[in-house]
Amino acid sequence: MEVSTRRVAIYFFCGLCGVCVSLTGQWLYYMERLRAALRPRTLPPVIVERSKTPPPKQEPPIVDLNSYLVDRDVFFQRLPAGYVQNRRIEDQAKLLETYKKDPEGFLKGYGGLKRTFLFDAVIDAKNMVRVGAFGDGGKWVSDPQSLETWTVVYSFGAGTEISFDAEMAGLYSCEVHCFDPTPSVERNFAQCGPGQPVGKGTFSFHAVGLGPVSLDPEKADDLVLEDQKCKVKRLGEIAAELRHSHVDILKIDIEGGEMAALTEILTSGTLKSLSVKQLLVEFHLWDDEHWGSFVKIINLLRERGYLLFRKEFNPLDPGRCAEFSFLGPQ
Repeated sequence: MEVSTRRVAIYFFCGLCGVCVSLTGQWLYYMERLRAALRPRTLPPVIVERSKTPPPKQEPPIVDLNSYLVDRDVFFQRLPAGYVQNRRIEDQAKLLETYKKDPEGFLKGYGGLKRTFLFDAVIDAKNMVRVGAFGDGGKWVSDPQSLETWTVVYSFGAGTEISFDAEMAGLYSCEVHCFDPTPSVERNFAQCGPGQPVGKGTFSFHAVGLGPVSLDPEKADDLVLEDQKCKVKRLGEIAAELRHSHVDILKIDIEGGEMAALTEILTSGTLKSLSVKQLLVEFHLWDDEHWGSFVKIINLLRERGYLLFRKEFNPLDPGRCAEFSFLGPQ
């Protein structure tokens, strides 16, 4: 009985093993077929017979440039004298009129780098010369070789870069007056007396700033530099104290203070009363407020006969600081 029981058990388990082997074999068979179906097939190469006849050449369309030149010839021949300069002046006038109608829309329409293309030179000055150091500090002057001896030059804003001032005195026989109220700058000029000889001309330093520094009457004279309150005066006051009835060249580079100062100079009539012939200004166009003030000043200058003859962006802050040179009524 014991032997029979063992035999039954062996037969039972062997039967189960056969089923397992069969199922395992079937699983492996179908998995292999699935892999074969999913395996990318290498397609036989496609042989394309090339045509022995080359494709027709696509000839570019013919543009009759001579007709264009003939048309332009007729156009240019009919232009009146002074057309180029008058057109530039008219284009600037249109820009200013657009700003007057919608200041906010104008500033939005000319944002970012687009603004750098606005207000280029509208007149051609005679014998333009860049006076002063290469890079920041130099200024464009019209025909300095023809300036009369002791031409009066007012230069507002000195810092430590006075190559423009020195060359205007030394090379072009000018009477240069330099103004800067910054305490450290004043100390740097402690040994400089009035009428210091420089080449063919003279140089004088004055520790006073150009005002007003704000169009707000309560803040008009509030200039603080290096934690010290500094003295400022209007251009008319300074000229009267120095007994100058005229200023031939006025240079202004006062780090953003030019907006308020120039607005006062223009609206008070000081620019006209001093017969300023050339105005050289570095405008600091940091934001929309400064840009708006700048456009208004350009318009005020145009109305008084001061036209732009040179524009140059400051290499240390291109796009936001630029030198503008204007010729006034001669």
